[in-house]
Parts: sequence; C-alpha cells; structure tokens
Amino acid sequence: MGEIKKRIFFIVNPVSGVRQSQKKMLSGLVAKTLDAGRFEWEIAYSRSPEQVMTLSREAAASGFGIIAAVGGDGTLNQVVKGMIGNDSLLALIPAGSGNGLAHHLGIPVDVGESLAIINNMKIKEIDTVSLNDNLFISIAGVGFDALVAKKFARSGQRGFLSYFKIVSKEYPDYIPENYELVIDGKPYSREALFISFANTNQFGYNTIISPTARIDDGLVDVCIVRKVPVIYAPYIVGLLLTRKIDTSEYLEIIKARSVQVLMNKSSWVNLDGEPVRMGKELDIRVNPASLKIIIP
Repeated sequence: MGEIKKRIFFIVNPVSGVRQSQKKMLSGLVAKTLDAGRFEWEIAYSRSPEQVMTLSREAAASGFGIIAAVGGDGTLNQVVKGMIGNDSLLALIPAGSGNGLAHHLGIPVDVGESLAIINNMKIKEIDTVSLNDNLFISIAGVGFDALVAKKFARSGQRGFLSYFKIVSKEYPDYIPENYELVIDGKPYSREALFISFANTNQFGYNTIISPTARIDDGLVDVCIVRKVPVIYAPYIVGLLLTRKIDTSEYLEIIKARSVQVLMNKSSWVNLDGEPVRMGKELDIRVNPASLKIIIP
C-alpha cells in the first residue's frame, strides 16, 4: 500500500491584493508544482471574509491536513480564525498587497514559489494573539494606524501607492490621543499617534515597525509611536524601510505577554490590515505556539 496522501484545501480571496492573473492561474500552478504522489487538493473561492472563516472551519473539521490561505493578511486572519484549535497545518500563498506575515517568515510572494514550499513540509510553531474576542497573527493597532486601515479598506484600491496617499492626506491634521495601558501588570500613560501590537516585525510592504519582534517568542511588541513633525516624516519613513525605526526617539517598544488598553472612546482597531470596530477597552494576550505553519 502507498503512502496516504495529505489533503490540502485552498481558500482563495478573489478580491485581495493586486495580482489577479496569478490567482486565475492557481489551479494550473497547483497541478504543476505540488507532488501529486503525496498530496491531493481542492480549491474554493470565497465571496466574503465571513465565508473565508466558514470554509476554513469546515475544512479543518473535515480532516484536511493542510489549509492554504491564498490572499493577503486579512484573508489569512479569517483562515486562521476558522482553523485555530484543530490539528491542520497552515500554508500561506501570499496574494495580497502588504503580505506582512509572508515577508516576516521569508515566504516568497510569487504564487508558484510559495506553492513549492509545501512539497518540503518544513513546519514552524508560531504564536497568535487574542484581542478581546478576536484574533490576529501579524499586527494590530489603534489610533492613526487604524484610521488608515479603515480608509484603505473603503478606498477600494490596493497597493502601496494607495496606502501612501491616505497616510499623506490624513497625517498633518491628525491629533494624537491619550492611552492608559497595563503591560504585564504595570501601568503606563502615553499620548500617541498610534500604538501597534506587533507579533511580527512589520505592517507589510517591508515597512518594519519592530525590528526585533519574533513570532515564536511568546511575546507581543507594544510599539508606542509619538507624532513626528511633518518636516521629519521622510526621515522616519526611511528608518521604517531600513529596519532602524527602533533607534528613533519617537518610538518606544515594550515586550509583553499581556496588555490592557483603555481609550477615551470606542475605536477602530487595525487587525492584520482590516479595520474592526471595538469598544473603549482592549484585552490583548499572546497564545504561544498555537499554530503550525509551513515555511521555507
């Protein structure tokens, strides 16, 4: 008797990202790239973020050994929420605009190359992070970061240029807010442009917010960013793109296992690039080694 084939369930978000042509070619690429002697697969196209989570949950319950997210960080977020707590492995086929987790883990953003990684079956245990009754894998944020995520989602346009235009338009008039934080039991009061909770090192597009963040250390990096005078903004962007932002006096990073945040009003939160409406209080907790992912 031959080896029992591993079953892979691909979940495609048809609207994420910018490389539609590669997603249309997915079926052919999968057949050409995967070892058909070891794997069998199905491909499903979702119609909404909610359906992504449902498809993922049903695939995990049906015994698919690998669930592959084909899309950006938002698609990935929904796939993981559906499968978390099951024994299925996650595969990531980056086809979004920012692709933060893929860049962090060194997964190629070429669809064919990221498919080829599955053949090697190298597995890494990574942390996820709970935020109230939600979940994120890469990064969450409040303040200016969340405002940009909301405007970006509503713009209907993807890609770095669209993101940059929104930041440039909204930044000059944005007023920083006051935040009360309890980080691993210790209280902090901070005025901030935004606060990011980084499980990986970046927002996507290789913009590095926390150069020393690791996805398997049981910690989330609390990145408290003060508003930079507009004249210094290009310098700060340069630090973000060269992995040196932690040298700036405008950024404070505190590594934590748990964080509570109290804000003046209910707020939008950026969860893996997608805007989600939340209340005034946030409870953030790391779930160490709670997900297994196939990596290069």
